[in-house]
Amino acid sequence: MGLKKFIIKKHLLSEGRHFFTNFSAFVSILGVSIGVAALIVVLSITSGFQKAYQEKILSHSGQIFVRKYGGLDNYREDINRIKTVKGVIGATPMTYYQILISSENGDRGAQMKGVDIETIGSVADISSMLSPKNAFLKLKENDKPSVFLGSALAESLRLNISDTVTITFPFDKEGRVSSFPKVITFEVVGIVNTGMYDFDNNYVYISLDETYKLFDTEGKVKGIEVKIENIKDVDSISEGIKSKLGNYPYVVSTFKEMYSNLFRSLQYQKFFIGLVMVIIIILASFSIIGTLLIFVTEKEKDIALLKAIGMSKWELTKLFMFEGGMIGFLGILIGILIAFLILFGISSIDIELNPDIYNITYIPISINIWEFTSVIFIALFISILSTIYPAFKAATLNPADGILGRSINR
Repeated sequence: MGLKKFIIKKHLLSEGRHFFTNFSAFVSILGVSIGVAALIVVLSITSGFQKAYQEKILSHSGQIFVRKYGGLDNYREDINRIKTVKGVIGATPMTYYQILISSENGDRGAQMKGVDIETIGSVADISSMLSPKNAFLKLKENDKPSVFLGSALAESLRLNISDTVTITFPFDKEGRVSSFPKVITFEVVGIVNTGMYDFDNNYVYISLDETYKLFDTEGKVKGIEVKIENIKDVDSISEGIKSKLGNYPYVVSTFKEMYSNLFRSLQYQKFFIGLVMVIIIILASFSIIGTLLIFVTEKEKDIALLKAIGMSKWELTKLFMFEGGMIGFLGILIGILIAFLILFGISSIDIELNPDIYNITYIPISINIWEFTSVIFIALFISILSTIYPAFKAATLNPADGILGRSINR
């Protein structure tokens, strides 16, 4: 075997290659590199969007939402039962109203969210998004009816702290269109910037106590938001809450169900863009096939000599599969390097996005280890798969044909 290895090293793997063969190998490596780099970059950015959206949503609200047809009349008792479910670390009541908000600079439809000042912090991190930081205290102690506004909503209406707004409530406490809608003036005591454009452009926040005064609904809310210890357990904990509360008239939903359209569209984008990138890698693998076939043609006499001295078909097949695999592996390594350079460049440069379209103002990046490993294995598998036909052609060469110069391709 020492002689065979020497011949392989000196003749098959190093000497006598034509320029076109080397150029073809270079193109093969470059093709695999571009495909791998593009796939890693695309998956990292789409994973970044998923992670960023999830973080923004969960910092603004709970991970599980409990509602009840007709509203929750005794929500405190329901919260106590919810807190007995393992994995639940916080719960807060909330209520929603569709409103029309008006200022001197225009009017907008929006959604008013009534929050419990005492317990909202156990579920959402609203306080860290507020300006000024003591706005919750003002919301609680202000003699006038007071509200927080989402930052984008405040900007569109050109409103600042201490300004007044007129809010019209077109629906009554039962959700029916009111013949005599309430029209109340509020003072803006805080601006909320969640970083999620849809929230910042559509939400107005008011204390739960204020909603009781407005609609005479003391002790009644429309739902409960729940925070859990581990986001991975959201489905099992949701089932646990259902078993505690029962089914109808209760409705228990996870954040994945509440925002299913957003997360589903991102998943579809990731799948189809990833599929296109995999096709690019497959196309690059055809150049590996061409490179190895050219190499087999160039080295017919060397291959015939190896077979004549006793090298088996399997050993020759492994040799060419190894060489094709090395082309793919080198392409993968270069692709990984290119991908990390691109991702580093994106994270270093402040590239602004239009929040009207993307909901966030920056390009998020998140490298998922499982996806990263999958890309490497997929690219390596395709590269090795592309070596099978050239390796088979080399292994089936008749030694006499090769030595006499009768081409394998005739």
